[in-house]
Amino acid sequence: MKCFVTGAAGYIGNALTHRLISEGHEVTGLIHRCHPVKPNPDATYITADITQPDSYYAFLKDIDVVFHCSAVVQDYGASKLFTSVNVEGTKCLAQACITYNISRFIYLGHIQYEIDTRSDYTISKYDAEQYLTTLFNEKIFPVIIIRPGNVFGPGATSWVIRPLKSILTNHVALIDDGKGIFHHTYIDNLLDALLLASTTSNVLGMSIDITDGDNTIHWKQYFNELADIIGKKPILKKLTRNQAVFIGKLMILRYNLFRLEPWITPYAVDILTNTTPVSIIKAQKLLGYSPKINYPKAM
Repeated sequence: MKCFVTGAAGYIGNALTHRLISEGHEVTGLIHRCHPVKPNPDATYITADITQPDSYYAFLKDIDVVFHCSAVVQDYGASKLFTSVNVEGTKCLAQACITYNISRFIYLGHIQYEIDTRSDYTISKYDAEQYLTTLFNEKIFPVIIIRPGNVFGPGATSWVIRPLKSILTNHVALIDDGKGIFHHTYIDNLLDALLLASTTSNVLGMSIDITDGDNTIHWKQYFNELADIIGKKPILKKLTRNQAVFIGKLMILRYNLFRLEPWITPYAVDILTNTTPVSIIKAQKLLGYSPKINYPKAM
């Protein structure tokens, strides 16, 4: 099939591009400012702005499946940027797909955790999902929303590179003793789910959570295993949730004043202290999804 992958320079989009081509599909990858660390020589890359349909509109002709992975993924930053890219950009792309009668639109969403802090990122992802769901209900727009957990694997920015940098600089602490659930989602398992969503019948309009299906791994175990990989001792520094939220708010203030990257934010604290399990029963029933790589093998 002919595929269009937005965010093809990002961690998930780049991995997806390689996977699709390895299975014999044609891929046009949309990139913005950055290029993939390891571009695929058999992919066609276009430089475009997701909020400017004229920059990619013509490339959607004859496309079968769109994988919308492009997003501003941060737990801090200007709210208007999240709205512009994650919400308005999604609307622009969806409308362009309607014009070309795309057969399937796979949207990379965000698991709706029951947590206290609603970041601009999660608000924007929720708003985009609501728009796509409404579009499905009104126009039978062929969308499937895949909501991954904490995606990790070689080179993953959010849940590998960033924690490793924090461990190396001693800017890491176990919040509430690291008892929050690490909803680990190994990259290869997520790619399996995305490909299943592109071909499985009777799933249009669905929102489906994807993790490795294991709610027994906690952040304390994961962070300490990361530390061990790079030869660091177990993490001894601890913070209560309230202490971490307070520090996170100071980090956001520092960022707003001096543009210094925060090493913790209130939203990150909520993720790291979340103890709500995530079920993949829906994914198993609707997609036939079965994670092939478990946590020990992934590590």
